[in-house]
Amino acid sequence: MKPQAINTTIRRCLITLLCFSIFYLLTHAPAFASPLVHWDSHEGIDRLEKSAVKNDFFALATHFEGQQNKVYCGVASMTVILNALRVGRDEHVITPDESIIAPQDRGYFPQNNWSPLFERYTQNTVVDLSPKTKLEIMGKPRKEKEKGQASDYGLGLSDLAGLAKNHGLTAHAYFVKNAVTHAEQKASLIDALASQDTYAIVNYSRVVLDQAGSGHFSPVVAYHKASDSFLIMDVSNTFQTWVWVDSDKIFEAMSIKDNGNSRGFLVVSEA
Repeated sequence: MKPQAINTTIRRCLITLLCFSIFYLLTHAPAFASPLVHWDSHEGIDRLEKSAVKNDFFALATHFEGQQNKVYCGVASMTVILNALRVGRDEHVITPDESIIAPQDRGYFPQNNWSPLFERYTQNTVVDLSPKTKLEIMGKPRKEKEKGQASDYGLGLSDLAGLAKNHGLTAHAYFVKNAVTHAEQKASLIDALASQDTYAIVNYSRVVLDQAGSGHFSPVVAYHKASDSFLIMDVSNTFQTWVWVDSDKIFEAMSIKDNGNSRGFLVVSEA
């Protein structure tokens, strides 16, 4: 065989070996290599099955709904939790959303004070008690904007705590400022997930997780010890799926500031 033919054969063998090596690495990578794992993947399901802290997943999945616009992530998260806490238990405190069915569309319903509406919260009724007005949530400045100041869309962590309190809940905001406090705050987050009728909402930067978008709120509903990851029940479900996120990564994402204010997580329960 000529030297040129030998070299060609060697190159082909090397290319074949390289392709096989890449394929093997992609298909046999460690299960915990990625900071994000889709909840409905084989690995995601396995984590949920083996998690010892997952009651909030089932409690909130029953009442889950996606945010109805791009700035209502905090409002949607609070709506899911309020319904989990009160539907079927404290319905007397829930004001039905009369805007769902207009008065002119009720002519053929039974009379005698019969209501076609369920006693449950909607994002419309939840936002009514927001410390920020609807226009402020949509970006209207609370005060005159300074030159170069970014618009403050949606809610901040303190705003969400105020919203919870205005609906009669106990709310404790944990502001994640640096790595020094992560271990203590992580323990508090896991304790909240393990406590009955206590729920947590994380406020984080999507950029850190390599997701499209910026700041976001969503409930966190489970913790898997072996992978040291939390399950985020993303309320932007037409845009992102629910994911398991490495503990270090979600705390890094929560430490990114929002218009100069710290992000973090909110723990809520009935007062």
